Amino acid sequence: MTDLPPELIADIEEALLGDWDDDVMAIVRQPYTVGALAAYAWRDGGAHIPTDTENGGASNA
Repeated sequence: MTDLPPELIADIEEALLGDWDDDVMAIVRQPYTVGALAAYAWRDGGAHIPTDTENGGASNA
């Protein structure tokens, strides 16, 4: 994989500034790792993932 140009990195960081927490940005800045974002999303047994009803969707119950 080639290195990204510094201008592209700066543009991406500017676009995302303030939207993602530091832990997610640390993952994004690292070389691609399969499952890294999924592991972050499911940390603490998925306690941080909203349910369908919390997102305004219908419940499967």
